[in-house]
Amino acid sequence: MTIGGFGLQVKITVATNLTAIVNVLEGSELPKFKKFIAEATPHSSTGGWAVRIATGKRSAESFKVVLGWDSDEATHAAVLTAFDSDSPVNMAVVSPGADETISFAAHIEEIGRISPQEDAYTAEVMVTPTGKPTIT
Repeated sequence: MTIGGFGLQVKITVATNLTAIVNVLEGSELPKFKKFIAEATPHSSTGGWAVRIATGKRSAESFKVVLGWDSDEATHAAVLTAFDSDSPVNMAVVSPGADETISFAAHIEEIGRISPQEDAYTAEVMVTPTGKPTIT
């Protein structure tokens, strides 16, 4: 397995094709998978120890990517289009070395443009997956 984040690909649907987003500078905590657990301790639990049960609900959690921003670039325009839409867009994350691909539908929840003095114009983009992801 490849170590390190350099080479991470984040893809978004442009027209009908999943296309690597240009100028991904950083991927922060790529989608965590969460299983919801409920506390269901009965009065009869042994020694008063908590009893927890799986609720059956799972989630792919939101994650942030930082892009070297250019709204005229086709994949960045696709990010803007997805943000403007109320429907999810198909996306994928490909690990460095292409050892693993996580495909999912997602909403673009936030776009925060940043223009610090003496640095590149960037955008922090919050991606919120919906439904069950596919891992290959």
